[in-house]
Amino acid sequence: MNNLEVQLLTDERLIALIQENDLAAFERIYNKYWSKLYLSAYNILRDRQVSEDVTQEVLVNLWMKRANLQLTSLNAYLYTAVRYQVFNVIRSGKVRADLFNHLEELFSNNGGEDILSQKDINRLLEQGVAELPEKCRQIFIMSRKEHLTTKEIAERLGIAPKTVENQLTVALNRLRKTLGDFVCLAAIMLCGRWF
Repeated sequence: MNNLEVQLLTDERLIALIQENDLAAFERIYNKYWSKLYLSAYNILRDRQVSEDVTQEVLVNLWMKRANLQLTSLNAYLYTAVRYQVFNVIRSGKVRADLFNHLEELFSNNGGEDILSQKDINRLLEQGVAELPEKCRQIFIMSRKEHLTTKEIAERLGIAPKTVENQLTVALNRLRKTLGDFVCLAAIMLCGRWF
């Protein structure tokens, strides 16, 4: 199959071809999705190198697992895989430290103090946390104030670690909606100093 024919194929046909070890089909998938997947990762991570690594890993895994692929939508599969890898990167702490260091630098250079003082951020955080559902609030406080791990929280409350992760995601999403992205990130960064 020549390169022009590969360009015109649907995702379903490209999947079938890579399952037959067709490198041109994989190259088409790579070229079609790389920049979209990279932007998806970068929009969350805000780190060029890590976002490139996430994108590469997802596409390499697609090739490595090609023999066993059973997909209804290549697009959905790839975006889900990127999201999963992004969460793994965040969970591992590889990016979070850089993000928080950047925010701390903003505050130490008085850039953040012009927008909101730490006292104001703490007040907004307390208000936002108070509006969370009870179990969600309890888990968020254990995570951010008591600095417990997901596993420690799960053991203490007798629930699954996945439930803890889900509740933390709910808490962060609600706080982000309530406080706005910048204030929410600043508040989370300051949780170590949260009283």
